[in-house]
Amino acid sequence: MAINTGDLNKLGDEKVTSLGNDILAAILHSAEDLMTGQGWLEGINKLLAELGKATAVSRVWVFQTLDVQKDFIVQDYSFEWYSDKKYKQIGLPHFNHFKSLLIEPEYTSLIKSRQKGEYQSVITEKLPDAWLKKYLRSQKVKCMLTMPIIIENQWWGTLGLDDCEREYSWSANDITLLRTASYFISSAIVRDNHRTKQHQLDILKENISCSSWELDSRRGHFWCTSEVLEPNKKIVSRQLFTFKQWLKCIHPEHRKPFLKTAKDFLTSSTPALRYDLKIMRSDGEYRWIEVSCNAIKNETKLNQTIAGIYWDITQRKIDEERLLLEATTDSLTGLINRRKLQGIIKAQFEQFTRDQQPFILAMLDIDFFKKINDQYGHNVGDSVLTHFAQLCSQLIRPPNVLARIGGEEFAIVIPDTNQRIAQNQLETLCRQVHQTPYIHQGKSINYSVSIGFTIIADTSTQANDAFDAADKALYHAKKTGRNKVMLG
Repeated sequence: MAINTGDLNKLGDEKVTSLGNDILAAILHSAEDLMTGQGWLEGINKLLAELGKATAVSRVWVFQTLDVQKDFIVQDYSFEWYSDKKYKQIGLPHFNHFKSLLIEPEYTSLIKSRQKGEYQSVITEKLPDAWLKKYLRSQKVKCMLTMPIIIENQWWGTLGLDDCEREYSWSANDITLLRTASYFISSAIVRDNHRTKQHQLDILKENISCSSWELDSRRGHFWCTSEVLEPNKKIVSRQLFTFKQWLKCIHPEHRKPFLKTAKDFLTSSTPALRYDLKIMRSDGEYRWIEVSCNAIKNETKLNQTIAGIYWDITQRKIDEERLLLEATTDSLTGLINRRKLQGIIKAQFEQFTRDQQPFILAMLDIDFFKKINDQYGHNVGDSVLTHFAQLCSQLIRPPNVLARIGGEEFAIVIPDTNQRIAQNQLETLCRQVHQTPYIHQGKSINYSVSIGFTIIADTSTQANDAFDAADKALYHAKKTGRNKVMLG
């Protein structure tokens, strides 16, 4: 006789036996501790003890499945009741996070059966002379009943009953009642997991402003806890909104994009949602939040209820904007830097390709700047650069763009213009610089600027070509006397 396995859902109805009544009573005695939350996991030990006494077996145990791979399984001996110390196994080194190779056909078949949610009933001496019979004999087990513990449709572990004194054939009624015991164990584990996650969330809330939320799309209800919306409220409350009321809390710029994202998420198979948006608190201030959700979805129908958390990320957004500004801004003059300018020029080329609107790229270089540094020092030289940037910013207004690209070199992008207008603007700038010296300790420091520019009016022109043309024009302006504007 091989292992007796079967589908727990197909067990037939039988008259309840005396043993069945004992098992039922054992379950009821320990059910309160497991279901009311009084000693959740501790209640499992009480249940195992009640089952052991009711069934008169030698040992009742629970293995937790830690990992299952193609060629091995890792388990842990988590709970045990024994009728006599000689039957004790929990705590033995070879049952602590133990790894078993899936090389024996009988054992592999046993594991696959448990993964499918089936029970296994075994009388050792009726097994074929193979690995399992030898293994159970080594533990002096005469009969064994095991059934899987299922949590969230996954095999979490195994409930087992070993008898080392007698051979017993478990009835369908016995197995059905013991299956109920496995449900109670599953419930206790789920409760403990929930308690752990709630504790983790409480710790998270102590360190950041974080709220729980739930959306019922069928009824149009949205509720959330009050931590983010009412940060000064000492007692956390649950707040209920209609979906329209909640949308009004979202910044107008973010409503439509977020609504589309939420609808797409509800109707898709994507399990996670992450979205940043601004919401208005009870004091009227808008704050950035990150909405987070991990949902278990039913592929056959629309998921109508989703839940998650959101937390205040306003400071993170401020830090990101600061870092972005630092990465794209010249720290001395406050102008954009070469990196940012390259992105702007790329976008300008893309727009030119679409709209055929020409634009100007100009390169500027302060004349004889080294002499200023040598004569007055680098601090004064930096002040001249700042003075030049401020003067140019007054004359070069948006949508024109001014950038410092290194040392005393600057660049200007003038979109949607022609050569004549651009040349007039640049010549005006050149004159103003020459006529507006920097004042240092009551003394005027006169300086000038040379400018070379090019007009991009041909779709075959590349960014490097534009830079080269403007740079050559700048070199020509310096070579022919400086303080002038040249077209390249």
